[in-house]
Amino acid sequence: MSSWNASFVAESLLAMIQREQTVYRSSDYLETPSPTPSLRIVDEVVRTKMVDWCYSFIDACHFEREIVAVAMEMVDRFLSKSSNAEAALCDRLQFQLLTVTSLYVAVKTRGESALGIDFFCSISCDIYSVDEIEAMELTLLSELEWRISPPTGVQMAHHILALVSSAVRFEQSICIAILDEVMYQAEYAVRDYYFVTQRPSSVAMAAIFNTLELLDKQNAQAVVRSLLSIMDEEFDSLEIILDTKSRLHNLVYGQEGDDSATIDPLPFSSTSARELELRVC
Repeated sequence: MSSWNASFVAESLLAMIQREQTVYRSSDYLETPSPTPSLRIVDEVVRTKMVDWCYSFIDACHFEREIVAVAMEMVDRFLSKSSNAEAALCDRLQFQLLTVTSLYVAVKTRGESALGIDFFCSISCDIYSVDEIEAMELTLLSELEWRISPPTGVQMAHHILALVSSAVRFEQSICIAILDEVMYQAEYAVRDYYFVTQRPSSVAMAAIFNTLELLDKQNAQAVVRSLLSIMDEEFDSLEIILDTKSRLHNLVYGQEGDDSATIDPLPFSSTSARELELRVC
């Protein structure tokens, strides 16, 4: 990588880090005080089910899986700050409507397809009308102040690894394997509510640290040195990143072979994913 390219990548990464600390932040909304705590039905399990439904939809349409990270970031930020959050947390249908609408916005803004609102109505078995999704879209965009392009862990990992590659040389196949593994871990992070309050840059760093076993000892040490040189005061502390690394590693690799980790999709979407390829894709 040329010095000019490295400078550009570093500036882009810095811009994303600054955005994740300011306008793209979510809080622990499931633990915030509620005027009606007994009425809340949305919890970590319900959220994970909706994430899995989103991935099923994206896979059926052969879209980029990172769209789900963008959609769920909008859901989480909306529930962290919106005056309408409590209604969504106390009504499963409203929470599903919020998620479907966020996925619609994410698909549309990423330019993956020209799927219209009527299609998103159909995949929810017409539980929601066009008017309801349009109204939720306006509410979502207004509450998020039209900030709908959040930096994701995968985006940041691409930038970080680009900077690492300027200092550490390894085969292209190894670089691809590292990126594939990072994307795999990032998808687990999207599913786990714990990571709602974690910065994407920390998730990216944690995932990269978890891939070092793919390298020989010499290259792994060189990558660690390069990562540490990249981590300035704009990043979380090394302690936080290592805690995130441990949590992510346990989440991804600690559940292998554990059937209890599988969560069935929500009832309204049970046939949608199977029908999508025949109807649209």
